[in-house]
This record gives sequence, structure tokens and C-alpha cells, in this order.
Amino acid sequence: MKAVYAEENFKIGLRQIPVPGLRSDEVLIRMRYTGICGSDLHAYRGMHAFRKPPVMLGHEIAGEVVKKGSEVHGISLGEHVTVMPQIGCGSCSHCKSGRVNLCRNKILPGTKDWGGTFGEYFAAPESVVLSLEGVPDKLGALAEPLAVANHVMKRAALHPSEDLVILGSGTLGLMTLAIAPSYGFMRVLVTDIADYNLEQARSLGAAGTVNAAREDLEKHVRETFGEEGVSNVVIAAGGPRILEQALSITERGGTIVYFAMITGPMTLNTYPIVFKELNVLGSMNYTIEDFRDAIRLLKEKPESFEKLVTHVFPLEEAGKAFEILDKRSEPAVKILLRSE
Repeated sequence: MKAVYAEENFKIGLRQIPVPGLRSDEVLIRMRYTGICGSDLHAYRGMHAFRKPPVMLGHEIAGEVVKKGSEVHGISLGEHVTVMPQIGCGSCSHCKSGRVNLCRNKILPGTKDWGGTFGEYFAAPESVVLSLEGVPDKLGALAEPLAVANHVMKRAALHPSEDLVILGSGTLGLMTLAIAPSYGFMRVLVTDIADYNLEQARSLGAAGTVNAAREDLEKHVRETFGEEGVSNVVIAAGGPRILEQALSITERGGTIVYFAMITGPMTLNTYPIVFKELNVLGSMNYTIEDFRDAIRLLKEKPESFEKLVTHVFPLEEAGKAFEILDKRSEPAVKILLRSE
């Protein structure tokens, strides 16, 4: 089958590799659409924590079940599905409590134990395969990032409010914005450095947008939410000052949810966390319930998510897709790869 690899830093290649074999509890999925994630871009740049070239990339998928193992009973041949791309050990306290996202020994695609989704076929155990329930494959490929956003919103909703600032309007920031009203956040201010992404944010109902490269964020927050600041902040982007910005705009007793993957060292004055008694929460991936919520949201408001897919390329043109994302050579939010 055809498979897309990061062959070396900044170089994408197309290989011919065997179709994955099946264990008795697995299904074989004919990939229709697979999304390029920010973590795939990190691997392409040689910056990922554990996915190092040469590596088959990808973990966001929608497709059709074409074969299944002898112990698979809840999924039918021909069913269109997506996959929660993490397999827990099943024995730790986190797995037993349903928080597989926190399992120290979970298996992820794009590693030696599990190939990536950037190929014509992908094998996965039934336990992490979910029916798309009529959601088209093109939208279904968004289930994984939407599950990330849903988990973020559940964390933010631990401290309810109508007001929210989202720092960063990439795919995940925009998805977080799209579902924020479902969690009670009705007045949302969004930032980015790309005007196109801010246009997308306005089309999704943002109460205001701020170009962080040339506008005063603190001024906009005061004008929108008052002198004390905003009650909830979600950090959906990197940047050397982004944590400092979040601390400065969050009101006393407020909450910051942090899920951007910033792996480099950062110097930070933590005094505002104490002085303002802030709640600083991490958000890691998702649970199976987040995936179920994501599929429901895709069914309920497809128009909000369709507009986020700005490009679709065949597997053979994956290199072009990565160049667009890496060089920002044209406006782009979510780029999908497809297989005929």
C-alpha cells in the first residue's frame, strides 16, 4: 500500500509498504481521509518528542472497515468509522478509571508498535474504533482534534463562566471556539497572528478578535470583559510570552487551561498564580467519551466544522501539504489527505 513518511527533517516521501496484518481483536480500515496535525508538523521539522524521521505519520482518520478479526463483534464490514488513537495498558489506575489519556504506557500511532494513518490502510483494535453514525468521512477525520477541544472545554467548564479568551486560532483553537457555547461560554475573545484565522474565528461567532502581533491584548480584554480581566483562558498556541499573557489577563480566582505542546524551556514569573489565586489546569488528549461527544457535535453542527477544512490533497501530494503548513505560503487551517 502507499504510505507517507517523514524521511528526514523537512522531507516527505511516499513508500510502498505491506498492508497491516490483523490481530483477532482488530479491524482493517480503508482510509478515506486523514488529517495533518500540528504534531505531524513537529515531526516533519524534527522537533517531535518521540516521532523521529524516518517515520510514518498520522493519527486522525476516517474510513471504511474492510476486514475484521475473529473476535470483533460490534463493528460491521462496510461501516464507516474513526479511531481514538491511543491504546492504554489496561491495568494502571488511570486506565481502570477511564482516563487512558494519562496512561504512562499507552501506545500511539507513528511509533514502532503502531503505524501511522498516512497510508491506504490502518489497523486498530475494536476497543478504540467508533462508528461515525452517518457523519461523512471528510468530517469524520476531524473527530480526533474535536475530541481534544472537547476535553479542553470540559476542563474549563469545571469553573463555569460566560466569558473566555482563546489564545491561538489554529485548528484546535477554532474548534474550541465552535463548541464553547455548548459549555456555557457565550462571550469569547480570540487571538492569533494570522488575519485569515481571525476571519474564521469571527465567522464562528467570536465576540472579538485580536491580532497578537500588532494589537494590545490586555487593552482588548479590559474593553471586552472589564478592568479585572477575564474569568477563563485557554492556551491553544505556543510563543515565548503566551503563559505570561494568560496570567496577566486572567481575573482573580480565574482559570487557565493549557494544552499547547510547548516543549522548550520558558522563564516565567509565577507570582500572579499565587497573588490572584489562579487555577492552572493541563489538558491531555481525550477519553473515549470525548470522542463520542465529538461525533455528536459533528452531527449537530457540521457547518461549523466544514469551513475549517481549507485544503484536501491526495497522499501523493503530502509533501506540498506540509510545505504549505511549514512555510505558511497560503492561508490554511485544516489540511486533509485523501485516499481514493
